[in-house]
Amino acid sequence: MTRKPYIVLHGGFHKTATSHVQSMLARNSKMLERAGVHYVHHRDTRKKLTVPVQCNVYNSVGMDWDPKISDEELQEMSHAFLSKLLEMRPKRLILSDENMAGHCGHCVKRGVLYRWRRKLIEVFAQQFPDGVDEVHLGVRNYADFFALAYVEYLRSVTGQWFVDERMMRRQVMENMPSWHNILKSVVTFFPGARVVVWKYEDFRKIDRKILANLCGPAIDVDQMKEPKDRNKRPTASGRAVHELLQLIHREGVDYALEQRVALQETYPRGPEYGSYDPWTAQERAHLTRMYERDIEEIRVNPDIKLLDAAQLTKVG
Repeated sequence: MTRKPYIVLHGGFHKTATSHVQSMLARNSKMLERAGVHYVHHRDTRKKLTVPVQCNVYNSVGMDWDPKISDEELQEMSHAFLSKLLEMRPKRLILSDENMAGHCGHCVKRGVLYRWRRKLIEVFAQQFPDGVDEVHLGVRNYADFFALAYVEYLRSVTGQWFVDERMMRRQVMENMPSWHNILKSVVTFFPGARVVVWKYEDFRKIDRKILANLCGPAIDVDQMKEPKDRNKRPTASGRAVHELLQLIHREGVDYALEQRVALQETYPRGPEYGSYDPWTAQERAHLTRMYERDIEEIRVNPDIKLLDAAQLTKVG
């Protein structure tokens, strides 16, 4: 019987430096392998595990989604994927995909944190019949998270599914998002796993600790090399988003969306064109207070380990 490795899952969330973490792991994958740590590239995890889970769940909640993947087909696909990884006999297996709980569009269309999160997380977790050992997640201030999720949504949305900025803002303010609630779902569906959480706002101070937690004690993260190709997909500037939304109101959704790339090239991200911030000062203050209250609830939850930047930097 194949020995089960120590399984570590990095499940996002979006806009919490997931791309940087994934790039670091991929860049140093050979170094990790030499110590018995196997990192599964996030594109492989997405293609062979996350997307099949999503196709299965979307149809189960009533969407007419293609391809249609039954429970039995999903089980076969995930078993084949994981069995191949187990045959490599790593001591530690790291999988990463920020889409585990859903997409940015699921957030901005309804103003919630991942509309289908419970079902997606549940079915994703079911693909690991022996469970996982650790789940690592980052969270972010709601004002910044939803602003950046909206920009990400605008990258790929089609005219049929376009949600206006005002609608997004109104729904977020009405729905009262809660990271703590989504983390409680993670605890529920990954029983026995150690759930580790960090605040994106602390990432620069504790990025090495985050990597060390993912890679385990066999890896000296100070020896890890930085990614060669940094910021390959820069987010749109605030001016580019503003111009796109103005164009939508003047010329219509379909025409405006065809100009996305041109607008981003005309108004590139940088100090001159700023970052996208749709919130009034009062809205931002309200969302920040909600986030801070949520963080305190997470901090005192015994089922969740919140990395404390102040404590970690003091120790370091």
